[in-house]
Amino acid sequence: MLCNGGAANVTPMATSLMLVESDVQEEFFTRGWTDGLPIIAPTPERINAMLNSANVKPDKVVGMVPERSRTISAEKAAINAVMSGCEPKHFPVVLAAINAMCDPAFGCNTVLTSTGGAALCVAISGPSLQDLGFNATRNALGPGHRANATVGRALRLIAMNVLGARSDYLDGSSLGHPGKYTMLVAEEPPPGQWDPLRVELGFGEEETTVTLLAAEGPHQISNQLNGTAEGVLASLASAMTNPTTYGVGKGHQVLLVLGYEHRRILVESGWSKRAIREHLVEASRVTPSYLETAGIVMEHTTQNDMTPDADGKLATVRTPEDIFLVTAGSPGAGWSAYIPTWAPTVHSKTVTKVVQFNTSDANEAGKG
Repeated sequence: MLCNGGAANVTPMATSLMLVESDVQEEFFTRGWTDGLPIIAPTPERINAMLNSANVKPDKVVGMVPERSRTISAEKAAINAVMSGCEPKHFPVVLAAINAMCDPAFGCNTVLTSTGGAALCVAISGPSLQDLGFNATRNALGPGHRANATVGRALRLIAMNVLGARSDYLDGSSLGHPGKYTMLVAEEPPPGQWDPLRVELGFGEEETTVTLLAAEGPHQISNQLNGTAEGVLASLASAMTNPTTYGVGKGHQVLLVLGYEHRRILVESGWSKRAIREHLVEASRVTPSYLETAGIVMEHTTQNDMTPDADGKLATVRTPEDIFLVTAGSPGAGWSAYIPTWAPTVHSKTVTKVVQFNTSDANEAGKG
């Protein structure tokens, strides 16, 4: 809006637009409609562009939380997607994430009100993520890419503004973590011997899916010198059994992001993703004494009955299907990441939904 780089050259129209935009920011901050960061003004034109990208009517109900007697309309979803900075081509991804969030298995009401402060972590798997603007390589879990940053943010703004999960109302987080602003993991196409996450979960190679986890923050896993598969797996199991992670010994679910060196070592050693998951189920079993040494008190309630199995151990994850493996990140020194869910599966289960793109929207995914 500035002409020749100087404030003195701002046109009257530009001055008016800047004042309006400034007023919107301050009004939204005052009303508590933001996550604390600036937003994009949700003008009718921008909202309609979102709705048109998914070919959805404004009043269509795209999600509901019966425990709160709340429904999410496409229009409300679009408003918050605009505010977050999403491009219209990403709105179908937001809608799929809403669908996952409102699935009864996810336990949205508990997730959003617990003191545990879980993030809404989206793991996206698809054949054209780069065309859509998602980054799955260098700094895959960090900043710098609009799609990664804004899709997760849109979901959190919807939880706040439509479902009431704000810090001054229903969000009971004692601490929370930065992933509550936005948290999205895009899958790098895995090595040829491995199937991508969506195929492992029973979906088509040509489909795009979002897998939603109620997650703690990412824990980086460093193993830079051990070039054996056994060494890498031992490091993964060690991260999974941190005794102060709430789900350890209680049967929760985890997302493992395998970095470049670690996945290369595992592939070259002949490990399939299934074999990795089966190994980690057993390697992550812990004894009560292991947890008690870290100050953890055994629970014996209807929800968390920490009675050991016949082998004297407790399951951190109960089945191989409770471990979600994705590949992401660029070459480095040997990094992966472990993202645990915030509570056992009795409270929340990870949910996967297919992104429903318009045919024309999918063809134009890399444009706009």
